[in-house]
Amino acid sequence: MIFRRYSNKIIAVLAVSFSLLAPSRLAAQTSPSDWSRVTDILARIIPPTFPAQDFVITSYGAVGNGTTDCTAAFSSAIAACNAAGGGRVVVPAGTFLTGAIHLLSNVNLYVAQGGKILFSTSTNAFLPLVFTRYQGIELMNYSPFIYAYGQTNIAITGP
Repeated sequence: MIFRRYSNKIIAVLAVSFSLLAPSRLAAQTSPSDWSRVTDILARIIPPTFPAQDFVITSYGAVGNGTTDCTAAFSSAIAACNAAGGGRVVVPAGTFLTGAIHLLSNVNLYVAQGGKILFSTSTNAFLPLVFTRYQGIELMNYSPFIYAYGQTNIAITGP
């Protein structure tokens, strides 16, 4: 009953609130002068480089049948690649089931032609909790599928 009595006032307040937000959204749009800075921005970007050595996940126990849990194989291959100074962690042809993939510095996760990464549907596969953001709020939460915090020189590549 109270809601009905005040519903027109609530709608009016919402309408005013949304109209106040509209100009700020328009101000956030880009102007033609912003596009003139693109060349300078791109010139400052330094693509990552990696040593020419491969760490194929099947050499670390991964099986590309889509049902075998390959989380430990991904982790081992990434750790070995990082310890060796960097390179490519290669996902060959096949479907590899895994939990969270945590990249380390100097690792290029390379998915070869025909290679697929299938992420687990079990929430336990994305533990332990990691520092992340959800809707702009910093918090500890389940790991994203592919995660790297405080790491440098990383990439995800492949056809």
